[in-house]
Amino acid sequence: MKLPEILKQDHVQTVIMIAAVIISVLVFWYGLGFVLRTGNPILAVASESMEPVLYKGDLIVIEGIEDIDDIQVGFKDAEQPGDIIIFHKPTDPDELIVHRAIEKIDKADGTYVFKTQGDNERTNRHPDPWEIGEDDIVGRYLDIKVPWLGNIALFFSTFEVKVAFIALWIVVIVIVELAPVARKKFKRGDDEESLYK
Repeated sequence: MKLPEILKQDHVQTVIMIAAVIISVLVFWYGLGFVLRTGNPILAVASESMEPVLYKGDLIVIEGIEDIDDIQVGFKDAEQPGDIIIFHKPTDPDELIVHRAIEKIDKADGTYVFKTQGDNERTNRHPDPWEIGEDDIVGRYLDIKVPWLGNIALFFSTFEVKVAFIALWIVVIVIVELAPVARKKFKRGDDEESLYK
């Protein structure tokens, strides 16, 4: 079988289409990360802690921070509020937190740490109990958000939903691939029946 004939087959076209979508998403993600200088250029806000500036389910754009001295600190009501930064939670490094930098503390070794706090007075009345070092910081909120779109990412963030979604895709691909074969067999059976009538 020659290459043009192989490429015309339904299952090959399906695989090519899926691969093209995956490659496009990866190119977009890594390209955006390169431009914004961060490994996490887009993030879904996972809690109400930053309301009313950011709501749970908002999809936000993040830029990397080249110089930690560039981080503005201050409470949300200050004349110049602090930057909203994204950082690894010290008690669970896999979790990313989106909070405002409210204070910069000079350490004896010449480095800085930051105190942070969420803007929501109902859920975050006090500063966070931890100090954030330079290595914990992922980036700064760029003041670009898409409301509600992050809910999709949050929905797919649980392991069970990921497994169910992958299983569903496998079932869909199998059905799409087997449907033409089943139709051909069914049609062939009808043709054979009509010969005996």
